[in-house]
Amino acid sequence: MDILFTIAIEILKVIAREVAVFFAKHIGKYLSTFWKKRQKKRRKMKRTTQRRKRTWWFNKK
Repeated sequence: MDILFTIAIEILKVIAREVAVFFAKHIGKYLSTFWKKRQKKRRKMKRTTQRRKRTWWFNKK
């Protein structure tokens, strides 16, 4: 009975580890793509504001 109990615990440990790895990969991938989109949007916004500063009609008073 004691052997079955330890085997069951080991199986649960393996399953828990696999689930943790699965979620870590998916969360990491989501955060990575989210960050890339965010940076791309920031770069695009920065470019357009710099371009606006250089135009004469934008600085006209």
